Amino acid sequence: MINTYDLKISQPQKFNQLSVKDMLFVYYHCPQVEKQLELFTHLNEIAFTLSGKKTIQQGGKSWVLTENKSLFLRRAAYKQELDETSGWEVLAFYFNDDFLRKVFDEYRLYLPLNNLPNPPKEMFIEITVNETARAFFFSIIPYFDKKNPPPEKLLEHKFKELIFTILADPSNARLLAYVNSIQNQFKTPIWEVMETNYTFNLTIDEFAKIAQRSPATFKREFREYYHTTPGKWLTKRKLEHAKLVLETSDRLVKEVAIESGFENLSHFSRVFKKTYGVTPSAYRQNNHK
Repeated sequence: MINTYDLKISQPQKFNQLSVKDMLFVYYHCPQVEKQLELFTHLNEIAFTLSGKKTIQQGGKSWVLTENKSLFLRRAAYKQELDETSGWEVLAFYFNDDFLRKVFDEYRLYLPLNNLPNPPKEMFIEITVNETARAFFFSIIPYFDKKNPPPEKLLEHKFKELIFTILADPSNARLLAYVNSIQNQFKTPIWEVMETNYTFNLTIDEFAKIAQRSPATFKREFREYYHTTPGKWLTKRKLEHAKLVLETSDRLVKEVAIESGFENLSHFSRVFKKTYGVTPSAYRQNNHK
């Protein structure tokens, strides 16, 4: 799958960029030509749409990004759908959890922490863009045209300013609740990474990258938690999901296969029959609710 951070940082001619350490700010017109792409990011991302439209899907939910709309994307895989009637001009900011914690700790006294809601379970959270945040996004654009990049300390300060401006807005209480919830969580649980991303065709190394662990550490911790291998668990979990969709929907079997994370229909049918003793079509005929 395509890692959006790695793709952008490797192609500065397509994605105008400013960076400090592993933080990255990019400004670009999306080059997507396929109707739908499966993507993932191993860093958090804030995307702000300057013009155009893009639809993002994750965890059974969809977000439509249009002009002046913004979205916080946690480390996860997702589907990105092309809008054939318009392009997509966007600013995107990548950063890790440590940077979030740093900003939160530094400005804790100035954040509206009373009566926060429960932390949201979804991986992506809509951001309310007030006038201050909107002005910030547009103030960043001229930096991309300068021959000499601005000092790193200035950029880091600007990045902090953006996060604080967003978190300080009471309309973004759900995002603030999430940031507050990870202050003492220095590793994302293995189960959260797997349950969030199992329907995507990620390699084990890509799962490990999202979990921010080395492949060896990821495999060891995975076995300690699930008492099996990632490959066996993924096949079982995808089949369970497919079986449920066959029972409760009228989607085509091919659509069920793709939605459940199988690469093609023939592979899905073969594995399904080997596990359950019947083809997906026959299973649906006997068990559709």
